[in-house]
Amino acid sequence: MTPLGQFRDTFIIAVDDEGVAIIDQHVAHERVLFEQVLEKLNAGRLESQRLLTPILLELSPAQRDALKQHAASLERFGMEVEEFGGDSVRLSAVPSLLVPAECEATIRALADDLDGLGTSVGVEDGLRKMAATMACHAAVKANYPLTLDKMRYILEELRRTAYSSVCPHGRPVVLRLTRREIEKNFQRI
Repeated sequence: MTPLGQFRDTFIIAVDDEGVAIIDQHVAHERVLFEQVLEKLNAGRLESQRLLTPILLELSPAQRDALKQHAASLERFGMEVEEFGGDSVRLSAVPSLLVPAECEATIRALADDLDGLGTSVGVEDGLRKMAATMACHAAVKANYPLTLDKMRYILEELRRTAYSSVCPHGRPVVLRLTRREIEKNFQRI
């Protein structure tokens, strides 16, 4: 697919031999990152970056317990989370794919996801859920302008993914208008 531009800084408009494609940039990038995270996890662990100033978060007892129960998985994701007294935890390291502004929201979302999973869920299912949450928080957002190079990168990486038609949460990535549909609507055929 060749990107032509964006619609409302949320959708990539692209063309290929079959017609026109409208791609949700967040969902597409989320799918790409999800596949990359799983690939790196299968090889060992994600790259981590230490924070110059650790982030202190107040969490509910259930959220703290969920993070504690899944400490080994969090380490595989490149996160260092430890109790810091009272209702607080300290986040000292995060996966390098996360932008610093997303760290707090990601940890809170992971804590909620893990609390919802409980202990009966297998490790693989837990890792997939964590990978989906991390990919969602690291992906480009809607209403964010992209350069043509960034659009090309997302489309090329999306082409390489195994399940490029949906994000890890099940949302569709692409809306297609075939050449035939376009020609029919313009009464050319």
